[in-house]
Amino acid sequence: MSDRSQSAPDKAAAKSPAKGHKMPGSVADGGMADAERDILAELDKALGEHVALLLRWNRILVLPDSPLPSDVDGNDHDHDAPHHHDCDFGAWYAINRHNRLIDQPAMHALATTHQQLHESAKRLIEGRELDGEVDPAEFDMMALRAESFFSQLRRLERAFRTARSDVDPLTGTYNRQTMLGDLNAERERAIRTEVPTAVALVDLDHFKAVNDTHGHQAGDLVLQSIAGILQSHVRPFDKVYRYGGEEFLICLPNADMTQCARVLERLRRVVEASPVPITETTTLPVTASIGAAPMTKGRSVEQIIEKADQALYAAKQGGRNRVRVWRNPDDKKPAEKHKK
Repeated sequence: MSDRSQSAPDKAAAKSPAKGHKMPGSVADGGMADAERDILAELDKALGEHVALLLRWNRILVLPDSPLPSDVDGNDHDHDAPHHHDCDFGAWYAINRHNRLIDQPAMHALATTHQQLHESAKRLIEGRELDGEVDPAEFDMMALRAESFFSQLRRLERAFRTARSDVDPLTGTYNRQTMLGDLNAERERAIRTEVPTAVALVDLDHFKAVNDTHGHQAGDLVLQSIAGILQSHVRPFDKVYRYGGEEFLICLPNADMTQCARVLERLRRVVEASPVPITETTTLPVTASIGAAPMTKGRSVEQIIEKADQALYAAKQGGRNRVRVWRNPDDKKPAEKHKK
């Protein structure tokens, strides 16, 4: 990426922000920990911002009468401009791209994918405005670039979180200490944007028997294997946490309960179809029970997790190796705690 030779991002960053819009700032100078914190916050913000942008772009393309939003590019429809900062992430990167934590190949690759994603969206919307048609090949390219952007962003988040000890050392998932702060931020975002978000608890069936029969080393191998499956088969913008013991928690932004159940059922099937090798001659079949609940304005994160836990109990009671979602958000009748 020839980022050092391009002056347009700097010019875009220097423009006056729109009325009521706060321009992103530079990475903190208070030390390495502060800088890493600022970068993590910006990456997390970029994820939510681009989920919302994709929804708006798709609405414009699918619904012909939708107005062209002013944020398709950063130049009030100056389509000759080569760079488009229609989001805070683009301006933030332009300001900070020479910071030593950001001036690295992985971050530059993310910025390139980000620019290509916006350019694909711009071409699609301009084409629809011109002749009312949506180019299928360009639409597929935008989808692929969006997936790549989210995947790269998640990898960078994991790298920075690992440096900050926010990752569980055994499984490589985010740890419980990180979880509550992230979930509170996701809940606030879901309320603010009115985009549905869900929380799921994944519990490995009969895990105690694995430790008792094959030893804790085999149990660790199972946990590592399942953690890898969960992280590689959730959507790029979902997050997986080690909740405790053999339980994992997954946060699923931009997912109503129908979408959530579909994602989780796919995960359950992959786990069931992926026995874990613990020696050269022995593999262990593994299944998981999963319970999920929606994030709602009227419940705290802890209460939302409790509803997911009650759905998980229902999955256990129903025979294990299945998905159950919380479908009675107004029913406050407590459920018995599930047995491991």
